[in-house]
Amino acid sequence: MPSQPHCPEPRRATRRAFLVGGLGLSALALTGCDPKNSPAPSTSGTSTAPVIRTFNFGTAAEPMNLDPSLSGDNETFRITRQIYEGLIGVDRETGAPIPKLATNWIVSPDRLQFTFILRRGVKFHDGTDFDAAAVVANFEHWIALPSDARASSEQGFHQVFRHHEEIPKLPSSIPEPKPSADALGSKIVDPQELAEHTRATALLESLRDQLKAQPFVGASRGGSASYFGSIKAADTYTVVLTLRQPITGLIEALSLPGLAMASPQALGTKPVENGRYSYISSQPVGTGPFTFASWKDKSVTLRTFPDYWNTELMAANPTAPTVVTFKEISTPAGRLGALGREEIDGFDMVTLTGLRELVREGKLIVQRDPYSVTYLGMNRTNKWLAKSEFRQAIAHAIDRQKVIEQFYISGTKEARSFLPASLGITPSETYYGPDTRLTKELIESSGYDGTPIPFLYPLNISRAYLPLPELIYAEISRQLSAVGIMVAPVPMDWNDGYVSKARSGEVAGLHLLGFNGGYRDPDDFIGGLFSTPTQQFGYDSPVLNAQVLLARSIPTGDERTNAYKEISTTLARDLPALPLVFPISALAFNDNVKNYPSSPVLDEVFSDVRMNT
Repeated sequence: MPSQPHCPEPRRATRRAFLVGGLGLSALALTGCDPKNSPAPSTSGTSTAPVIRTFNFGTAAEPMNLDPSLSGDNETFRITRQIYEGLIGVDRETGAPIPKLATNWIVSPDRLQFTFILRRGVKFHDGTDFDAAAVVANFEHWIALPSDARASSEQGFHQVFRHHEEIPKLPSSIPEPKPSADALGSKIVDPQELAEHTRATALLESLRDQLKAQPFVGASRGGSASYFGSIKAADTYTVVLTLRQPITGLIEALSLPGLAMASPQALGTKPVENGRYSYISSQPVGTGPFTFASWKDKSVTLRTFPDYWNTELMAANPTAPTVVTFKEISTPAGRLGALGREEIDGFDMVTLTGLRELVREGKLIVQRDPYSVTYLGMNRTNKWLAKSEFRQAIAHAIDRQKVIEQFYISGTKEARSFLPASLGITPSETYYGPDTRLTKELIESSGYDGTPIPFLYPLNISRAYLPLPELIYAEISRQLSAVGIMVAPVPMDWNDGYVSKARSGEVAGLHLLGFNGGYRDPDDFIGGLFSTPTQQFGYDSPVLNAQVLLARSIPTGDERTNAYKEISTTLARDLPALPLVFPISALAFNDNVKNYPSSPVLDEVFSDVRMNT
């Protein structure tokens, strides 16, 4: 009589217990023995059929495309991280950069030249060798992206190397504060305004001197402020990257999903679908542990790559999934129901309302540390939002703690800057706490006449930073109307181009959006949101642009920390957007998942998922 499949003993999940309110939740991985995922009994002289372990993951949206260099959406990156790999990886516990397709790197004393030693014996999924020529081909692909394709990119070449940016032109002086008449009719200048003028003038002169002292080196193939100099193959497995100005966080930035390596053969192939810029937009070819199988009916299917180079990794996890499917389920309730019916094995962006039900059912819940920021954008092309008093009135009208208590998981913190606390940058002393009296004074001084302010917000989506966007919009609009600020709702489906609409500034008013950090450096947040004049906020500050440009090159230490604190102060005073929260996000899984490799920067590769055999 054949032996029965062995069921392993139940094991406790390695991730920390998850807490909500006053209820302690031990996140236990319940071990099951599923015959369909168990190897068939073997007998002498017969071969064992390969085990197929399918991991079905529920996503909030379909990917935009499957070329990570053309993407700006985390649902796209969730899939492309399985298929592609970059030169640099991320240590899941510390967030530090680690070798990936580059085994080592050497930095010149002036920090302008990076020599990468490449991993040997790596092949792309189409059989093409990974080598220095492949790295150069990828850089040339990124450099050649047309402007409309670059507009869809985030966490890629143009965001790291600022390839088409220009050196900011600083104003010759800061306008002096206007005097006002006192009770006796004498003209006086507010001492606080005078002190601010003195500070701003000193900052302007300092920035001007620093720009002169730190010129960009060599010719640029892009804008005058492009950091990219050249990329060359020194030999078959050595690449030399030359910069025009140092980038302190470059090694960390090279772990971004938009800088992953694609097959040069695939890059040179004509796109399969009309309207796609690249072949790999719909037929991705990388070096990662999973290969692309299909994309249809709002579902993407991947399979393990049998010739994956990291054999030690694959051998160390014998219960990794062999087939992965990503199924779009746009609503939180839909994902919760699909998990309960075992149509999916797990999903991301657990909402506060669904969390207690998941705990009650004994599901595995895995949390991520906060590394994203939710913000309220305020576009200055609107007549009223152009006035600093009115933007400040809005900021003081919003009670962020009430928003957190109603819609975010416990542990979510109020954001007093755009930089998460883990980056170690002290927030600006300028703080917009809820203050009804001050709000009404600011409204009165702005001359606001009650005109409704357009308010753009997304439908049919959940993001780590916006788990329930419709409800968050409703609460913020309620708080604004309570102090006399009227809004005109502008709802838009996420999949109809919500992000593009918000970033274009087409809706001149308020909007809800957020930013998820991709690597451990403050420039990822500040540069990603505010490095250049942006239509999203109708905001153009040469002073801020110069601050951001200079801060990128300052070596790690107190000087750099202080530079980013000054940037936070500039943003707090100019107020192009109000940071709202640093959210905790969480995932939920059925009993057939023992462990999931969560990451604050979302570097979650499913070859590390452990399933019950």
